[in-house]
Amino acid sequence: MTVKASIVLLFIACSIGSGCGGSASGEEPSVGAQRHVARQFAEAIFRGQTDAAVGLLIEPHDPALSWLANRAARPWKAQHASVRLPGRRTGRRWTFRYAGTRTHGNGSFEEVRGEIVIVLAASSGRTGVEFFVLRHGITRFGTHHDSLLLPSNR
Repeated sequence: MTVKASIVLLFIACSIGSGCGGSASGEEPSVGAQRHVARQFAEAIFRGQTDAAVGLLIEPHDPALSWLANRAARPWKAQHASVRLPGRRTGRRWTFRYAGTRTHGNGSFEEVRGEIVIVLAASSGRTGVEFFVLRHGITRFGTHHDSLLLPSNR
């Protein structure tokens, strides 16, 4: 057997063994469990609670997904965004809208709004976040001087 054939067989065996990325338990999480985990994850991200968000990942030790959760939560540590409840559900995917304002020391601010989409999975009897994405993000920049301008000059 050649090295190339061995690598192909190893890849096929690993794909079959991992279930091709499917849920390890083979069961769909209950809607109540999905709602609870998705809401907790969205609120952890927009309150800047990185450890709580990472703890809700289906694989908390996945370096890429943990890094993404940390990066998404970091801007919200000091000033939180609000998550609009309840979210919309499509299969294992939950969508929540969010809005928040981040102010800076120089008087400038950012008004941010958009959606977070959270994909859930079950593994070893546990429901967790398999993937998430922030989408339709709109950021409006402004300064404290904006409030001094007449509406026609804004």
